This record gives sequence, C-alpha cells and structure tokens, in this order.
Amino acid sequence: MPDTHGGNIFKFSHDHKINLSEVTDFSANINLLGPSPKGLEALNERLRYISHYPDVTNDDVMNTIADVYGIEKDSILLGNGAAELIYAVGRLSGFTGAFVPAPGFSEYQASMDAANISVREIFYRQRQNDDGTPYFEVPYLALQTFAAELKGQDGRIIVFLGNPNNPDGTLLDKQSIKVLAQMLKGANSLLIIDESFIDFIGDESLRENSYSMRELINQYDNVIIVHSFTKFYAVPGLRIGAVFANPTLIQELRQYIPAWSVNTLAQAYIESALTDTKYINDSKMVLANEAKYMYESLTAIKDLVVYKPSANYILIEINNPDISVTDVQTRLEKHNLLIRSCANYKGLGPKWMRIAIKDHAHNVELIHLLSTIFEK
Repeated sequence: MPDTHGGNIFKFSHDHKINLSEVTDFSANINLLGPSPKGLEALNERLRYISHYPDVTNDDVMNTIADVYGIEKDSILLGNGAAELIYAVGRLSGFTGAFVPAPGFSEYQASMDAANISVREIFYRQRQNDDGTPYFEVPYLALQTFAAELKGQDGRIIVFLGNPNNPDGTLLDKQSIKVLAQMLKGANSLLIIDESFIDFIGDESLRENSYSMRELINQYDNVIIVHSFTKFYAVPGLRIGAVFANPTLIQELRQYIPAWSVNTLAQAYIESALTDTKYINDSKMVLANEAKYMYESLTAIKDLVVYKPSANYILIEINNPDISVTDVQTRLEKHNLLIRSCANYKGLGPKWMRIAIKDHAHNVELIHLLSTIFEK
C-alpha cells in the first residue's frame, strides 16, 4: 500500500473487504474527537442548498475567520484545502529556487516541481537534550547565511517551514524567524510558514496562540502563513484551508484559485465550527491528556526512540535491527490499525514511523500491540 500520504481508509477497507467503521486510522493526524457538533449541525442544515452554487466570495466564513484569528479580511485567501494554496504559491512569477524542510510535508516539493522551480532540502539536525530526549534542530544559521548571500543577486527563492513541522513536531523560534524573514525580504524572496497543526498547540485561545507566526504578516510583506481547517476540525474530506499574508500578496495568489473552490458544505461547517467554544476547549484538554499517555507509554517500549509531541502526532524511530516499519504495519494491519511509514520522508527512512494520537481506548489498543511486537 503506497505511503505518499496517510489516511487512505477507503483503499484499505476495499482491499481487505471490511467496513470503513472497522478501520482505526493512526496514519492521519486528525482531531481525536471527530468533527464539531455545532459544525455538523450547520452542515446538515446547508445540505438542502447543494443544488445551488457556493458563495463565490466566501464572505460569511471569511468574516468568522477574521474574527476568530484576528486577521484583516483582505489578508485572507481561502482554497480547496491547504494543498491547493501551496500549489498556488508555486505559480507566483519570478522565483528561481526553493528550500523545503527535510523531513517535511511532501507537497512543498511537489508544488515546486509542478512549477519547474528547483528545490534544495533544509536538513533538520537530530539532537539530544542533556537528559537524552531526542529532538530536531532547525538550521536557522544556514538559512540566514544563504539569504544574506542572495541579497543583491538576481535569484529569488521560496523558503518553506512547518510550524509545527510534520512529521517531527518541531516548533519555530519567533525571533529567529523574524531575522530570517527580514533577510529574505532584502533578497526579494518569500517565507512560507505552514501552520496546519497550530490550533492543536497550547492552551490559549486560537487568536492569542503565542506559538503562531501569524503576527509576522503585519511586519513583513514577504511572509505567507498556510492554515488548514481540516485537521483540528476533523473534516479532511470537506477540503478547506487558508493563507494569511499582506493584501498585495493575497491579490497575486487569488488569480490562481478557481471560482467556487470552497464548497458550500465546507463553508457552512467551518463558519460554525470556529465558534464551537466547547468543542475547541475539549479538543485541547483531551489531546493534552492523551498525548501525555501516549508519550509515556511509547517511551517505555525499549526499542523505540520517541520524539515528544507538540501537536496530535508522534514521530518514532525503531532502534531494533530486526524490525522495520513495514513489519510493524503488517502486524497492525491484521488488527485493522493503520500507521504512517516515514520511509519516503527525506532525512528519515525505513525505521521511522508517525502515529496520530487517537481516543484513549484505541491508544491503549495500539500500545498493547506495539508492546507485543517489540517484546523480547
């Protein structure tokens, strides 16, 4: 089964001749509570209008996004998922190269390949804290050095960074990013920060999230923030995402997004889900508890090197020469559990896997099965 992306429960259920409800998907990083009740109510109400075109202006949902995240409306552009907007960035004219994180989301490179823009990897460095806790280090100095070398030259580049990065969960340092943004601005280049999982992080309100880099769009006209609504609000099947940027950049990008890109059900659902305060608070609270349980349980399994989660997924390296991720997948799939192999992530390989954090009962089941696989 190809692992370009996680989350293909339809193919798995078809191939194994089982019902979709029998599959537990740890391969896709989706809110463990499922969709917002308030959002689903609005979606069901809107069903009667699917014989009409969606609002081409996205006006109502844009107003809600502006209020919830504290973004001016002319600094918001919606698309059919964050991926469509990432590909739109590649269609901006005048860019000769791009940097993408390694490991990192594969669509950064795919979007640049589609635009015939040459790509170089930014390899995150594996490090350990004094207590032996593993983490990945962002090579800020290397990026800043390259940006400085570009100044005054003809080349213009696009730098992609994840905040948090997928699959490792590394968060960006705001001061280092400000320095990089300023240096890239001097080189007439763009900084794209993907915050598709940012709403999972911290216990502040969505608007006041101190981990987000959204405020930078008011300081730097070369910064674009990518924001997905389908991860936190658990509707990847609906497809809706946004970019936040300087209004001039938004207008440039808008020409590459087709009319009616966001469907009427996605509009209705997100407009209501964004104001479902109980759902948002419960999501953060339950995730915090389950993330703690999963991290402590996984680190207790001898052959696993576990990276501490910042969002709703955990990166793991297998430290056993006799077991690969393929072996683990094969064993888990007998129980209809899917995990994400990270073999196709640059800088990782066949010993790496990513696991989404699910509800407690399924988390307990997964820990039990992994313990059985790795027991001596």
